[in-house]
Amino acid sequence: MPESAMPTHQEPADILQPSAAPADSAITTLYRAALGPMATERYLSRFAHFDHLGRTRPGWNTAASLFTLSWMALRYLWGPALIYVAAAEGLALLVFGVGRAQLQWPDAVHWGLIAVFGLLAFLLPGLFGDAILHTEIRKRIARALAATRTIPEACTLLERQAGSFRRLYGLAGINLLLLAAAIAAYVVVPAEDDSDRRATHTASPAIVATAPASEAAPAMVSASAAQAANDGDAPAPAPAASDEAAPAPAPAAAAWTPPSDASRAVAPPRPASSATTSPPAGALPSSAGSASRSKQRPPPRQAQSPAAAPSAASAALAVVGSTPGYYINVGLFAEEPNARKTQARLLNEGFPAFRQTLKTAKGPRIRVRVGPYASAKEARAAAARIRSLQFEAVVFRQ
Repeated sequence: MPESAMPTHQEPADILQPSAAPADSAITTLYRAALGPMATERYLSRFAHFDHLGRTRPGWNTAASLFTLSWMALRYLWGPALIYVAAAEGLALLVFGVGRAQLQWPDAVHWGLIAVFGLLAFLLPGLFGDAILHTEIRKRIARALAATRTIPEACTLLERQAGSFRRLYGLAGINLLLLAAAIAAYVVVPAEDDSDRRATHTASPAIVATAPASEAAPAMVSASAAQAANDGDAPAPAPAASDEAAPAPAPAAAAWTPPSDASRAVAPPRPASSATTSPPAGALPSSAGSASRSKQRPPPRQAQSPAAAPSAASAALAVVGSTPGYYINVGLFAEEPNARKTQARLLNEGFPAFRQTLKTAKGPRIRVRVGPYASAKEARAAAARIRSLQFEAVVFRQ
């Protein structure tokens, strides 16, 4: 039998052994093009697991948890980013804007809700970041295959929306600029507030010092003029001159009023040679001038006695919060803006709130009080309402 007719025998291993390493499947190639060069192998293993199960499952993605918006911008996930921002702002407005104003919950509940929102803002993107990216990339692959004829053309189209190192560096620079702007705002804004506060403290003593003096000046002048006229040590025309400068001619009549019993008790003892109840002779011409001027303007008001003049001055110098009654201590503040804010909140709620400046060993302090109230029952009811606004309220009687 010739050799050419003899059957040739080949080993099965020679038939089954591939000539080259198997290439990536088409879906893997499309995944690589859509993901880009960053963390590709990690995402490929997660996507293969999702495709094997036929559904997505929660996992953990550190980048999606700590840098949610930046990670979404790097992966071109604009739709999920918009939903994330809208959900965060909507829930914050609903809970902290509307819910807090209506429910009036305490500060512990407020900070607890803030902690829960912060935890969810980091936890949810970290758990579902891989699933969101897988769903979005599957949609991109379907659109790319529908718009092209071959796999390479689809890969070229997918690479345009893939993450890159250049885009990563740009997002990092933007985050650094935002961080620097926030730090600058934190450093500059408090400095401006402190300068405004110092200017307010500097101007306040001058206002407080000049206002009572200007109010008490007319009463002090009238008391001095009446005492001098009774003692006979000053001529009567001096009150007439001040009467021409002032709108009301009340001090002119004080020179002709005989001293009452109260004025004798207040006035110091006079020498025996000068003790008389009649006005000095030199003061008579001023009465004619006063009578002629009285025809042209309304009659003068009855002048106060020297004993009543100090009481008018003391009334002008009365301090807010000195009226007897029941008061409520709300708080003691080191910063004037905080005291003003507390007083404004109480005034808006209908409470008669006022501020008082105190000097302590630690420096000036501003006290906020509410009152006065006529009875302890009214003060306790007001204190209960103030405590519902998350303020302290201590009732005392003055």
